[in-house]
Amino acid sequence: MNLSRQLFAKQLRRNMTEAETLLWYHLRGHRLHGVKFKRQQPIGNYIVDFVSFEKKLVIEVDGGQHAESESDKQRDDCLQGQGFQILRFWNNEVLGETESVLESILLAVTPSPQPLSHEGRGSIELARLRWRCRRGLLELDIVLGRFIEQGYTSLDGAQKVEFDVLLDLPDTVLWDRIGGKAPAEYEAQKKMLELINAA
Repeated sequence: MNLSRQLFAKQLRRNMTEAETLLWYHLRGHRLHGVKFKRQQPIGNYIVDFVSFEKKLVIEVDGGQHAESESDKQRDDCLQGQGFQILRFWNNEVLGETESVLESILLAVTPSPQPLSHEGRGSIELARLRWRCRRGLLELDIVLGRFIEQGYTSLDGAQKVEFDVLLDLPDTVLWDRIGGKAPAEYEAQKKMLELINAA
């Protein structure tokens, strides 16, 4: 590999944009569904923002200077010729619509989930919910996945909102509450935790 390209990649890693830094926070350390990503990685004659070699996925975070760029099209053609899928996001998408960006990446690295039932076929709400339930802690991922399969569709509107509030908690906090190591904050949360544990 070209030494100057390696040094340039190292310099890019030290000077990432705000959007790249935010996305790297979510991709690093196998945080996104256990997939390993590298940042500012040389591939052939190019340096890509993020890549998973295992999933053959390149992610580019672009500013306005990349709009309709002919060099980006050539680069994409070259990378696609090597078997890579390429996802491009604008800086403002990463900063303002982070969850949507992560969902797009997750869909690219995981097979489409099987529908829950005939009721759930094609439901965008359930697809988003399955994605939000995928967590870093394997045990938590299993428990939440089981609840989605067995109990979520029977919840009323208020219970669905309560479940959504729980999903916003950090993994370890949520796992402690589900496991009973930490108490629920209020009665509705306690009842939701009981429903999750009963599934």
